[in-house]
Amino acid sequence: MHRFDVPENVKVLKIKYHYSPKTLENREKAVAIIHNCFDKYDETLIGRPADYLPVKNLVTLSLDGCGIYRGAAHRQDDTQEHIISADFASPGFMKGKITAGEWDIVLNVHSVSCDVDYEIEIEGEVE
Repeated sequence: MHRFDVPENVKVLKIKYHYSPKTLENREKAVAIIHNCFDKYDETLIGRPADYLPVKNLVTLSLDGCGIYRGAAHRQDDTQEHIISADFASPGFMKGKITAGEWDIVLNVHSVSCDVDYEIEIEGEVE
């Protein structure tokens, strides 16, 4: 969780988010992950493990403003930008007044198959 303070009079929040790598480049490790998944779920591997490549990382984010859930961006893109204001919100988020106080960004780790780096940039616009 990443906590940040929003000062008074902010009308628009812009959140830029990026993580990398999007895919696991180590083919041997990727094939082993595929086999492990089929074993874990007692499934029969149909075709070759290469048919299931690439193995993708997926880390998404959700947002709480002053303890109130404001939405989530559970998307595949590894680079995203979200805007929240009283009049507009990016898909997955709720528009509404930007309240001064502590806000939280929560990273949701759906699948990580290797070391992942990420960056979050938060901008507040005063109108």
